[in-house]
Amino acid sequence: MSYSSEHKEQSRLRILQAAAKLFCRYGFDAVTLGQIMKQAKMTHGAFYAHFSGKSALYEEALKFAASNSYWARAKAKKNALDINLKALVARYLGKAHVSLEESLSPMTFLVTDASHKEEKVRKAYETCYFDLVDNLTAIMERKGVRNAKVLAEDTIVSLVGTVTVARSIVSIEKQKAFLERAQQRVFQKLEHAPTHGEG
Repeated sequence: MSYSSEHKEQSRLRILQAAAKLFCRYGFDAVTLGQIMKQAKMTHGAFYAHFSGKSALYEEALKFAASNSYWARAKAKKNALDINLKALVARYLGKAHVSLEESLSPMTFLVTDASHKEEKVRKAYETCYFDLVDNLTAIMERKGVRNAKVLAEDTIVSLVGTVTVARSIVSIEKQKAFLERAQQRVFQKLEHAPTHGEG
């Protein structure tokens, strides 16, 4: 039985959505192709009609997750003044993101994959990182921030590190206080960032 190109694309999208969700939550090694196909509600055999292997899927799934993140959506907004950087930071450091209740960021939850033995896995993580920095840099540049790339890198590293550590804090009260302090530090840097309009 042959399927239409539209059906094939929808099937591929379902696999990518399932893979992005599982890889971002558990990392490369902990997720099996069987789990991904079960999440996608498809047969295991259908996988190879779309991807050559798990590494290839991982690479595509991370790109998919990054391109659908709220950072990417903010970058796409035409009016930079409508983009509230503090709101983006607050969302990233919010309880729903830290406790895995909402869509996940590959950067935060795949820290173990950053040093993976398989180069293709590390490369996918690296690409995801630079895409995230580029998205934030573009937002900051449109707001007139000087040295936007440096501030974007510093911000992303702070956010990723904060959420990674926060997930290890068992006490809800301590975790909340830790996130609030981190949020204020990031806010201060963003508020005091020099712009092109300043002498």
